[in-house]
Amino acid sequence: MSFYDQIADEYDEITGEAGRTAAAERFLGELRRRWPVARVLDAACGTGLHAVMLARMGADVTGADLSAAMLAKARRRAEGAGVDVQWVESAMQEVAGRVEGPFDAILCLGNSLPHLLEPADLDAAFAGFAGLLAPGGIVVLGLLNYARVLARRERIVGVTRRGPAEYVRFYDFLGDRVRFNLLKLTWESDACTHELASTVLRAYRRGELGAALRAHGLTDLAFYEGMGFAAFDEAESDTLVIVARPV
Repeated sequence: MSFYDQIADEYDEITGEAGRTAAAERFLGELRRRWPVARVLDAACGTGLHAVMLARMGADVTGADLSAAMLAKARRRAEGAGVDVQWVESAMQEVAGRVEGPFDAILCLGNSLPHLLEPADLDAAFAGFAGLLAPGGIVVLGLLNYARVLARRERIVGVTRRGPAEYVRFYDFLGDRVRFNLLKLTWESDACTHELASTVLRAYRRGELGAALRAHGLTDLAFYEGMGFAAFDEAESDTLVIVARPV
């Protein structure tokens, strides 16, 4: 079972979706104000938070993800919201062969890119994104600021609680990669059981991603901190958002 199939049922609670929803909606609204888009591909869409929001805003949305369990949750989210989204089971680097473009915007958010461990996979993903873009379209990438992560080497990412379960998120540092671990502790009276799920991520930084985007003609690049469109600071920003366009 893959990492995300293993944690799909609890993913939204683990990642604190309730606290992220308002910021995500503001981000997508501002994105559409700056770059009006009608047709959107959400690559590595997870449980469909952004895809469903965009559909509610009136966009024609396709959501793609490699995890069948995450897509099942995304479908239920769309049904609950009363919107139509086309769902496709596909890896990021293969999505160009599974969907029909062109798209005004291609999103890859939620720290998804670091799951592409080899530069060849990143290259394939960006080649596919570039080929699916409509004239004047944009590619929007969102991930953690790994320059900061690697500089500070703080192992504990966060601790959350849901009823009798506690979730401890922590890193192992492996050179230019990190292993992301999710330890679930379930307490019943004085007894505790535990489950550990892990996945390896490549610590992509701004320079490497910029070079890879430019190699596929996506040369107009803007770098932001998180979802507020503030200026990106490699030493201090928690997250990195890149908006890329062909010139």
